[in-house]
Amino acid sequence: MSICKKAMRCVPASRSLLLGVAVISLSACQTIRDLGPDATIIDSKAEIPVQPDWVEPAPDALPSTDWVADFNSKELSLLVDTALEQNTTIGQSLAQLDGALSRIRTSRADLMPNLNFGSTITRSSGGNDFNTDSTSYSLGLNSGWEVDLFGRLRDQVRAAEMGAAASSADLAAARLSIAGQVGQSWFNAIQGDLLVDLSRRDIETQERALRLTQRRFDNGLAGSSDVRLARSSVANAEAVLATRLQNRDVTIRGLKVLLRQYPDSVMDIPNDFPELPVLTGAANPAYLLQKRPDILAAERRIAEAGLNVDVARKSLYPQLNLSGSLTEQALSSANDFDILDLFDLKGIAQRLTAQLTAPLFQGGRIKAQIDGQEAVLRQRVESYVGTVLTAYQEVENALDAEERLAEREDALRESLYEAQKAEERLESRYIEGLATILQLLDAQSRRLNAEGQLIGARAERLNNRVRMNVAIGGGEYGAEVPATDIESDEGLIGKLLSSNQG
Repeated sequence: MSICKKAMRCVPASRSLLLGVAVISLSACQTIRDLGPDATIIDSKAEIPVQPDWVEPAPDALPSTDWVADFNSKELSLLVDTALEQNTTIGQSLAQLDGALSRIRTSRADLMPNLNFGSTITRSSGGNDFNTDSTSYSLGLNSGWEVDLFGRLRDQVRAAEMGAAASSADLAAARLSIAGQVGQSWFNAIQGDLLVDLSRRDIETQERALRLTQRRFDNGLAGSSDVRLARSSVANAEAVLATRLQNRDVTIRGLKVLLRQYPDSVMDIPNDFPELPVLTGAANPAYLLQKRPDILAAERRIAEAGLNVDVARKSLYPQLNLSGSLTEQALSSANDFDILDLFDLKGIAQRLTAQLTAPLFQGGRIKAQIDGQEAVLRQRVESYVGTVLTAYQEVENALDAEERLAEREDALRESLYEAQKAEERLESRYIEGLATILQLLDAQSRRLNAEGQLIGARAERLNNRVRMNVAIGGGEYGAEVPATDIESDEGLIGKLLSSNQG
């Protein structure tokens, strides 16, 4: 696999992605062509296996673009919308995009001539009584322009454009990440509240067992050790409640921070999880690589790095600079100055020069700059490969967990059912004096453990569904900001995205 190709040189990519027999070819980024002599051509072909057990959607069942709405939770949708508008991380990414767009305007300005205005006033005083004071006045316009002979300045503009396109994808990635974090935090908050409710119900159960034991002790049917065990169970349940209250409040505070709100622990939490949406299909590999914003950002940064290599190389070529000036001067004594003399066309001086320069000896500076930019390019390629592999890992993990967590939830439901029946039976037998307090406490512990694990399994299935949607690109939550919202005058980002997809 060749990552960077120039005239007669090829930089091979280490650790190629030949991972299987059935493969698809993905172009890592736009090929940079027609940018002048010795242009760096990036043609990264990552050969990625299509796993036979990959869950793919039917043609009419692509992943939902609004996966948050699929959870059918108005509270969650409102929280996500609030976070997308207020979150500080998204605000930082938006500011970074604004900075990238300003760099485009800066680089475009280098293609244009510059025009400067200047004026000077010089006063001379006579050295003796025979000389009079005099003042000279000068007004002038100076202009300069570098003729972009070999496309170096155009490459700088294109590099800035690709940097802005990468920042646009970074913003989309930040929005997707925050939407996912809000979703998981919300489900964790519901889990925390359900566990708190479970602990409170468990305390009631343990207190009821304590009353039964105390009554049996008062009637001489149980020993003091049974009473102490029952009291210990009540105290332990109270300790668990305190821990769960703390964990729930920590989760809610974290969610509040995502919403850019003061991190208190006050929030209305529903009394149950939303229904898990039906999984119609995940994405195939090609869909994944086209939609994940972090992959798109990595692609564009490869293109940006390739263009910066070209800019560094073209610093070796001659540069043609044109300059011109238009100057009007006037000289006056203290007695005869007329301001209109400055605008007398007869006094205008004009100058136009052309300067062709080429570096002869720079002490290896330009070569070092080229080497540095090529190193950045190799780094960006490795980063891209790592991003792709991480994307596949996240999807594979989510798909695998989807099946395993469903099996776990089914098993825990069965375990809870049996534990509840066993507890009911042992409580009746304990009242009848046919079971010991240890047997009853053990049954209660098993039921409590099964119910707590079931709550955790349900939360984890919801969280895993969020992770899956984030891993495959996040639908509308991973989409980039429309071009009209980024740069309405020219729609730059939209053009870049269209050319990238083409």
